[in-house]
Amino acid sequence: MNERPLGKAAYQPTSVEHWANMVTHGVFVLPAVYGAIVLYESSKSDMQRLASGIYGLALVGLFTVSTIFHVFFYKGHFRCLKEVLHRSDRAMIYIFIASSYTPWLLLKPLPMESWAVHLRWGIWVLAVLGIIYQQVFHERFKMIETLFYIFIGVFPSLSVVEMEDAEGFSELRLGGIVYILGVIFFKLDGRIPLAHAIWHLFVVLASFIHYFAVLNHLILPLKEENNRDNTLNLAAKLVHCDVEGEECTLI
Repeated sequence: MNERPLGKAAYQPTSVEHWANMVTHGVFVLPAVYGAIVLYESSKSDMQRLASGIYGLALVGLFTVSTIFHVFFYKGHFRCLKEVLHRSDRAMIYIFIASSYTPWLLLKPLPMESWAVHLRWGIWVLAVLGIIYQQVFHERFKMIETLFYIFIGVFPSLSVVEMEDAEGFSELRLGGIVYILGVIFFKLDGRIPLAHAIWHLFVVLASFIHYFAVLNHLILPLKEENNRDNTLNLAAKLVHCDVEGEECTLI
């Protein structure tokens, strides 16, 4: 690895670290696209399609923007474009945090009098505020920015205590723990070799834990329930019962 930067200067990765940063997110762009398509096509209700569309687009955007930024960072050309991509990369973190909670807040039943209901739009307000702060004070107060990431990532999780259905929460919690552990390596960039690439791998692992939690606990169960309802409706059409005489005839 290269020498640690002085003051608040950004760390300049080695060629190996640049490649690791590109590859650790780049190879997951197409799987994310495929996963987003599967999630959307498995949706049956309008609310499911809305939730899976938001989450799927953010998942693809996270890996795509990160990869493109690191490609231009490695090339070292187009400084203005690199700056725009760097800001976009940071903004995608806020967008992805909000989108990761969106399926749970939209598809899990919440008591209407609960404060957690307001998180359905409040999580996006927090994300916008985070993006505004990050754009205004870009790379100036890195610790505050990191703490804001953690706050937006952890605070909405308190809403789960308001949800009557706890199915899938273990995966949601596990993914959150993986993200927080990954932040350690995010802050160690320039202090240990390949720290940023390791952070990328934590993001990959956590995002796919959350992806399969959304798919298995929020999307597919409703699909299976709809299939059962369709089967029962078909059976009802095929079999006609005379209630008074308790006689059933096959139509």
